[in-house]
Amino acid sequence: MLICADFLWFNVMIDDIKQKVEIKFNELGDMCERGELEPEEAYEQFKKFEDEMVAEYMKIMEKEEVPQFDDTTVPDKKKDSDDPPGEGPILRWQTRVVFAPGGDAWHPKNRKVKLSVTVKELGLSKYQFRRLRELVGKRYHPGRDELTITSER
Repeated sequence: MLICADFLWFNVMIDDIKQKVEIKFNELGDMCERGELEPEEAYEQFKKFEDEMVAEYMKIMEKEEVPQFDDTTVPDKKKDSDDPPGEGPILRWQTRVVFAPGGDAWHPKNRKVKLSVTVKELGLSKYQFRRLRELVGKRYHPGRDELTITSER
């Protein structure tokens, strides 16, 4: 059976739409349990309803203006960056190589990879930009308009 929380967009929706989705989900689940509806048909109906709710959410988000950041944001300290916004490569990768004594190539910093991208260069719509900001949280730096993702290789 479907679980609403599995949908990524469900976590960032406004409460009014969340309630509609939960009601429809429970309604379809009850119909399946009573045998009035096959699970595959309920799934198809829910997917159609889900698409309608996402479209409704997008309309609401398009009406809202992207908030301006206040003075509490961290100032940009990389004024002399190699890749100024709007020029050069879109994706910037950073890795380190640490040579440990004794010839052992393993070192924790050798496993770290950092990806940075200037969000302006992605050409996102207002809705896409807002959605990206909600998903990435503190990995987005508004002062530099930069998204940074760090991971192991």
